[in-house]
Amino acid sequence: MNTEVPLRRRAQSLTVDLAKPIWMAWTAFALITMTTTRTDPDLWGHVRFGLDWLRTRTLPAADPYSFTQDRPWINHEWLSEALMGAAYLAGGAPGLVVLKMTVIGMALIVLLRRLRGCTPLMTAAVLSLAIVCVLPTSLTVRPQLWSVLGLVVLLSLLDRETPPDPARIVAGAALFALWANLHGGWITGTAVLGVYTTIRIARERRHVLRWAGFAAASVAGTLVNPYGIGLWRFLATTVRASRPDIGEWGPLTLQSPKILWFPLIATSVVAFALSRRAESRSKAEVWAVLALLIAGAVRVLRVAPLMGPAALVLLAPGICRAWGQSGRFKVASPSATAVFWIPAVVALVASVAPASRAFSCLPVAGSWAPDRTAAAYLRGARGRLVTTFDWGEYAIWHFGPDLQVSVDGRRETVYSDSVVQWHRAFERGDPKAQKIVAGLAPHYVWLPASRAAAKQWLLENGYRVEIDTGMSFVARREGTGQLAVPRESLPACFP
Repeated sequence: MNTEVPLRRRAQSLTVDLAKPIWMAWTAFALITMTTTRTDPDLWGHVRFGLDWLRTRTLPAADPYSFTQDRPWINHEWLSEALMGAAYLAGGAPGLVVLKMTVIGMALIVLLRRLRGCTPLMTAAVLSLAIVCVLPTSLTVRPQLWSVLGLVVLLSLLDRETPPDPARIVAGAALFALWANLHGGWITGTAVLGVYTTIRIARERRHVLRWAGFAAASVAGTLVNPYGIGLWRFLATTVRASRPDIGEWGPLTLQSPKILWFPLIATSVVAFALSRRAESRSKAEVWAVLALLIAGAVRVLRVAPLMGPAALVLLAPGICRAWGQSGRFKVASPSATAVFWIPAVVALVASVAPASRAFSCLPVAGSWAPDRTAAAYLRGARGRLVTTFDWGEYAIWHFGPDLQVSVDGRRETVYSDSVVQWHRAFERGDPKAQKIVAGLAPHYVWLPASRAAAKQWLLENGYRVEIDTGMSFVARREGTGQLAVPRESLPACFP
């Protein structure tokens, strides 16, 4: 009796697909990386301003939180702040983490759709690469997250074989209308739009009206904002490629964190490898956009996390053509799959605990972090507070509007350059800046302890140091109400 055929059939019937353990392992990785969240100097302000909008449904030109405002408040991120406020109302700090994961998750879904035809292993690898690329931004809850999503959606609308139809043109206009109210990164999107459509028009002149219509409708969409064309004027006068006093607006250098180099190196290697194969070689418009994104990231390092997922969206079809069948393997015995299932299950279970901790605390930590012990002395204070740039929005959340700040991270949306610069100069001990502070007569001053020159000037000009922790000090002007000694410092977690 011939048993070869039945045995072969039995082996085929026992063949097991490994997609599930692959996705379980990927889920464990995504849970840990996407839930990990830390605070940044602007988080308190974003949530506070969002809560204010939800309460009043207005965007005031006069800022109630600052006493040195010298330009009308143009809040170009009002919609992202409103969403952050709504997330905080719905779920507190964990609600902000959920919002962040939702935005990044939507960007990953767009990338996933571009990877159709790839094996689960290759798809999971590319999605993981995108998550690592965006980590410098996704570790915080910031309006920049919306530009990550905006860029991948824009490129998924642009990079198709067919020219734009009316539905895509409307989608482009809607995208930019939302984007212009979420984050200023739509300017990068407009540059990408211009480069891509220009080259497509040059290659497909018979479709010039469709591509020009897509570009025109998208740009027109940015006018759908509370300030109209005034938003364009504001950004034209304030957005610059360099802001020397803010690290993430500086150029990418060898001294920059290595994680910021990762998107450039990883996507460049992938693009070069794809170009070696005829079936996956990118078209001119793709190369042009990649060059634009890389140049932008080198010039302004905050662009680097945005470019990684966007570049992978462009390269995804080529990845599937070149390597899409890699990892298409099966195991001929159910018992053999334990080698894959057990690590995947262990990884997924192990990821639950760190993910849960991430929801329980958004730590107030980092080189910028305020001294929570000294800050607690300002509870209940009223009047004017001179503080340092990075602590302004933290003070707004905890003490405003009763205690108004002299500066905060909103920069040109509220303050001119001169206001920011005299703050820096005062902290260095500059006599001209000291005269400005004397004229403002602030009731309180809260600065890092390293600002010894400022502290000495305050002591010589009618101020008394209430607390000096070695990290920071709080000085009170004589004749101002005394500060109560706090029982404890401010919380170590947001808020």
